[in-house]
Amino acid sequence: MIVRIMGQGQWVMEPEHLLELNELDRALEERVEAGDEAGMVEALEALTAGVRRLGVEVPDDVIVESDLVLPDIDVSLADVRELLASTTQYYGLIPDADEDTPDL
Repeated sequence: MIVRIMGQGQWVMEPEHLLELNELDRALEERVEAGDEAGMVEALEALTAGVRRLGVEVPDDVIVESDLVLPDIDVSLADVRELLASTTQYYGLIPDADEDTPDL
C-alpha cells in the first residue's frame, strides 16, 4: 500500500503496519469528535510520524499512485472532520486491519 502525506512524500506500507496505524488513527478520530483542535494536530503528527517510521519512503523520482492520502498537519479541524465524514463508518483515515479489509 502506498500512503501519501500531503506536502511530505509517499511511503510503502506493509499490511502488518495497519494495526499500529489504526491505533493512531483512532486517537485522531477521538480528538476530532471531541472538537479538540490541538489534540487533533498532535494525533495527526503521531499518525504521520508512524507512517514515516514504519514505511519505506518512495524516492522522489519514482511516480506511483497513492492508495491513501493523509493531510499535512496544518489542516483545520473542520477539514479533517469533513475528510472523516467522507469515509465509511468502518474506517478513519487508515483502513481497518482485518480479514475484511479489501486489498489496496
